[in-house]
This record gives sequence, structure tokens and C-alpha cells, in this order.
Amino acid sequence: MKKKGVVIAVLLFAALAVLVVFDNLCSRSASADFIAMNTTVSLDVTGLKSKDAVEQVEAEIMRLDSRLLSRTDESSELFAVNSGKTDVSQELGDLLEEIKQIEEQSSGAFCVGLGTLTELWGIGTENAAVPLESEISAAVRNAKNWQTGNNTVSLPDGVSLDLGAVGKGIACDSAREILDELGCREAIAAVGGSVLLYGSDTVKVGVRDPLGEANEHCAVLELSSCCVSTSGSYERFFEDENGVCYHHIFDPSTGYPAQSGLLSVTVTAQSGLVTDALSTACFVLGIEKSLPLLEAYGAQAVFITTELEVFVTDGLKDVITISNSDFSLGELE
Repeated sequence: MKKKGVVIAVLLFAALAVLVVFDNLCSRSASADFIAMNTTVSLDVTGLKSKDAVEQVEAEIMRLDSRLLSRTDESSELFAVNSGKTDVSQELGDLLEEIKQIEEQSSGAFCVGLGTLTELWGIGTENAAVPLESEISAAVRNAKNWQTGNNTVSLPDGVSLDLGAVGKGIACDSAREILDELGCREAIAAVGGSVLLYGSDTVKVGVRDPLGEANEHCAVLELSSCCVSTSGSYERFFEDENGVCYHHIFDPSTGYPAQSGLLSVTVTAQSGLVTDALSTACFVLGIEKSLPLLEAYGAQAVFITTELEVFVTDGLKDVITISNSDFSLGELE
């Protein structure tokens, strides 16, 4: 009996050792920071294949940037579309169809046909300036009239596509697919203003203070396993000779920076493409008109107004904390 008891004890010890080793392997982590999509990308992955995941996600984001979504890189498929190519890959075709659906659902508040307008304003470049009224009118006239379907794209004369408002969210979605394939436990992928939270653990996410520095926040959200995207007037802007400030989020109906009484909008949902697109659309629409759009996509949002009031949809009320006394939490009607 003693010998049997010793054998059982040894086996239990061996099993425990295996569990400890396996847990340690699963707890391996890897990280990376690099530049893509005109922003900083930060990856932090935990799991048995964390190193492989970081390498593959980085390679995929670089591919998306240079080979698929860039409107300035001549090797990009989008560059070819804007240059007159009408047939597109299944990958780009599927993305454009989903984007077109969001455009229509938002009544055009979100519009990727503003590439020409973006170039005219030049915000974020050394050539930023207010264009002529005639130029703005021409750039927005047919911006919403581009068409896609069956892996083809048709652009009206003078219209070019700019996927900058969804590219970072698309990168988050692609990162999730890789993490799923490799069986990773947890990860955070931050692509500029879009973040993928991967795994069941709750993570504290700071909502940037739109009047502060990049590392300062005015509220904190406790979230798990979702995508988060923020659009704000602080991201890119310039002042003209009269001190008037112009930001980069354009109202497609006017061709000028949106004036909706908001400083920023943060959207949460399961899809990065959706959160990225809706944060832009909601910034243009304003709070009241945004609510049906958010509901249609099962998304939640945090709105920060020019009066420094913070409004949140019902799904985020219990997970937000105001962290800066200059801001106050309001109630949606």
C-alpha cells in the first residue's frame, strides 16, 4: 500500500508539474512597436505562440498598409482603383461592400469618397490651407456616388477613395483573425486611434482628454474582448492666418470640418471596421442623430462635447469613470 501511495503521489506531482509548465508556456508574452498607416502600432500578445503572433500581425498590418489600403503608395490596390482600375480582389471587394453599406446606413455622414477633398485641404501636411469654395463644391458633388459590387468599383469623375477612416479598424480585425488561428490567450493591438482587446480579462482603457496631451485621459472604460475606436478634432488640424482652427473630420454634405458640438467620439463594438467608421460618422452626425446608427450595429459610444460634458450610451454607463474633474458626466435624453 505504501508503494502504491508513493506511485500515486509521484504521478500527481508529475501532473502538477506538467500543468505548471503548460501554464508558463501559455503565459509567454511578446510585444512590438512600429510605424504603419501613418501612426504608431503597438502589439502585446500572451500565449504559447505569442512571438509568432506578433510577427504575423506586424507583417499583415504592413501588407494592408502598402499593398491594399493606401491611396498614395503606387503598389497599393486602392491606388490602382483611384487611377482607373475597375476590377478588384475579393478581399478589397468585400471590404468596399461593407463600407458602402455603412455609408448608406449613416445617410452619407460617413463617406470614403472624399479623397479629392482630403488632398485639397492638405491637413496634416505642410500644404494645409482652406480651398476655394468652388473647389470644395466640386470635390463633394459626387463623392457619395461611387459604386461597388461583384468585385468591381466605379468612381465618378473627380472622385477618389480614401480609406483612412477605416484602415486602422480593418487592421484590428485582421489581427484578431491571426490571434484566433494561433490560439493566443490575450492581446492588445493598438493601431493609432483603434484598439483591439483580445481575451476575456477586463482591461482599463483611457478615453483621451481631447484638450490634453496624447497620454492624458478624461475618463476610463473597463472593457473586455472588443474593438474601440476614437475620432477627435485634436488628431490633425491647422490654424489659418486669422487664427481659425480647421480639423480633419469633414462633413460630406459641406466639404468643411464637421461642426456637431463634439470634440471626440469613442465607439465600441466587435468589429474594428465598424467602430472606426462609426466613430467618424457619429462625430459628423452629433449625439442625437448618432443613436439610431449605433443601435443598428449593436455599438456603444462615448461622446465628449465642446462644453466638456461626457455622454455615454446605456451599455457603457456601468463601466465608465470620469478621471478628470474638468469633465462632467451628462445624461442622454
